[in-house]
Amino acid sequence: MNSFKKAINVFITIIIAFLAFAISIPASAQEGNAPASQKLYEAFIEGLKPEKMELILNQEPDENGKVGHIYLNLIGCDIGGVRIAHLAIEAIDVGFTPPSTWDTEPPDVRNMLDIKAKATILEEDVNKALLSEEFGDNDGHWHDLLLDFRDGGLYVRGYYLTKFLFKLDILIELEGRFEIHKGKELWLADYVMRVNKVDLPKSITEKAISQIQPVIDLNEFIFPLTLDKIEQTEDKVTLASRLDPEPFEGIKYTYEKSNE
Repeated sequence: MNSFKKAINVFITIIIAFLAFAISIPASAQEGNAPASQKLYEAFIEGLKPEKMELILNQEPDENGKVGHIYLNLIGCDIGGVRIAHLAIEAIDVGFTPPSTWDTEPPDVRNMLDIKAKATILEEDVNKALLSEEFGDNDGHWHDLLLDFRDGGLYVRGYYLTKFLFKLDILIELEGRFEIHKGKELWLADYVMRVNKVDLPKSITEKAISQIQPVIDLNEFIFPLTLDKIEQTEDKVTLASRLDPEPFEGIKYTYEKSNE
């Protein structure tokens, strides 16, 4: 079930990735006398590899790494080897590591008071990740993994190669939909599992799915992110907090990747 869990939770982790993601930027790429906001901007570009990006800060980070208000809008960024079509984040009272350390260590988020987020991932981008070796399963038995977003639900399919006495490919399919519980947990609901086109008994299915429930548990994180909305169409899924992130007037940086 490990690869199936990867398939159905990869697009959810992008929202919390801003909080837990260690932004990696080589120290040699930074100018020692550059403003802290510029170093933060360069770190986001290097770490998230966006196609386009807008960063707004209400102030320069202070000596402790504190920023009162931050807005980040990314198109086509990369998190964990998966292309994210759109990711927008607005956060209040963000505590980064001290800027004095950014010449040798990448900026990292320590805490924040409040966060609004909205993320969209495309079906085609998830499937590209599933087909890559980097995103493969640990035991090498899974192959031909496919995730299909549908209106109000999803379908996941994969073949599992058994090697006991003789080789046998088993087709495993999973259908269901997502439910948000208490704003902190994302569960798979109304699910059905099939093995070689035959529905599994409910007791076996529930036992298998219980190993991955909840798909995402935000209670494990100290950051104040609460999910409120999930929209699924035939080609994409969008997750969002109750209020959408909004830009504001402040120190602004924009970036667009060169086509060269």
